[in-house]
Amino acid sequence: LQALEKKFFQILSKAYSTLNPSLGNPTTFMDVSLGNLRPLRIIVLGDVLQPGSYNVSPSTSLSSSLYYFNGPTIKGSLRDIRLIRQGKYIGSIDFYDYLLSGTTPNDLRMQLDDIVFLPPRGKTVTILGEINRPGIYELKDNEGLIDLLKISGDLLVSAYVNRAQISRIIPVNQRDDIGMDRILIDLKLKEILENNINTVLNDGDTLKIFAISKNHNNYVNIRGVSINRAGKYQLVDNMSVIDLINEADG
Repeated sequence: LQALEKKFFQILSKAYSTLNPSLGNPTTFMDVSLGNLRPLRIIVLGDVLQPGSYNVSPSTSLSSSLYYFNGPTIKGSLRDIRLIRQGKYIGSIDFYDYLLSGTTPNDLRMQLDDIVFLPPRGKTVTILGEINRPGIYELKDNEGLIDLLKISGDLLVSAYVNRAQISRIIPVNQRDDIGMDRILIDLKLKEILENNINTVLNDGDTLKIFAISKNHNNYVNIRGVSINRAGKYQLVDNMSVIDLINEADG
């Protein structure tokens, strides 16, 4: 609309000099506005609750179209929402970009009879424990542990970084060779983070982040009815019994 108004101004100012403020105070004015626009029909297919035809606003983009049909089912993908136009693949968006950053890079404008296709959900992993957003996440094929930590909001300050653990379901074609259906894999999480090792995760993996100990190791305890302020006190270098009694107000 802004481009249209600019174009009209360029054309009409040649015929109406009073429209151009550069020649003095304008006495002629122009305004461009749009009336009611016809709804846009799109087709929604794939893993959605109600596939079919939907009428949407003419200004609808691929990302905002999800609100008209309530997005994918639990088995549908949010990482590869595809736009098909006249039988040709036009592009796709990753809805995680919008959920995590509030922006939708490379968002695409919808046209009449466009097809929105939601494929099945891709590699899915679970993260539990000392993480800001524990839950179930869909990962792309090239994403690993470092990506999962970013998506789930990074570690809590109470996370134990010397160890993490993956509970993994062995793929069907490997179970006879390994002789097990499930395995546990211990990880040196600190080493992974320091060296930015994007450890590969498999579909169905559960990553557990452990918590640090709740115990304090730098204290001493003073008790007794003859102590004014009994309790725990910080153990400092060269501390003596009399120092502790003085700390406890005698």
